Amino acid sequence: TKSGIFKELCDSARKNVKVSAHNGVEEKQFVIIIDEINRGNISKIFGELITLLEKDKRKGGRNPLAVKLPHSKDDESFSIPSNVYVVGTMNTADKSLANIDLALRRRFDFEEIPPRYDILEGKLVEGVKISQLLKIINQRIEVLIDRDHLIGHSYMLDVASFDDLKSVFKKNIIPLLQEYFYDDWDRIR
Repeated sequence: TKSGIFKELCDSARKNVKVSAHNGVEEKQFVIIIDEINRGNISKIFGELITLLEKDKRKGGRNPLAVKLPHSKDDESFSIPSNVYVVGTMNTADKSLANIDLALRRRFDFEEIPPRYDILEGKLVEGVKISQLLKIINQRIEVLIDRDHLIGHSYMLDVASFDDLKSVFKKNIIPLLQEYFYDDWDRIR
């Protein structure tokens, strides 16, 4: 049987550490991205490897650990190199966020990425300042619901005409607001 993608990534990372006479150790960085990590069963995804994700438990860390993988045909133990990074994305508006257990919270740094109005700065469509429009919508959402439900700037990136703007509202923003406000049109307005 073939190794899983995470084991292959760690094996590659171990092989890509180079020692330089002038600068010491040079490590090529390896990243695995798990989109919407909160939607999966973390215990089943990582299993006993969850402990190995901690910085100090990685190979080269203060308290390095290695385990024998249960389904591995190798007799050697497995560890996670320090040059492997796991990035998980999640949308805090998802109800499944509450399912993130403490084991995961302890092992990851969390970084909020709010809407970037500055990316839309200067974008003007038939007199409508797109950054200002999105900012006002989000201010109202924050008052009526919370900041976890703000609409991201990505919806507005490709808006170049008034027809584009109408399309984004019709196909993306209004359906999202309908879900947020349970079809309460007074609040949506």
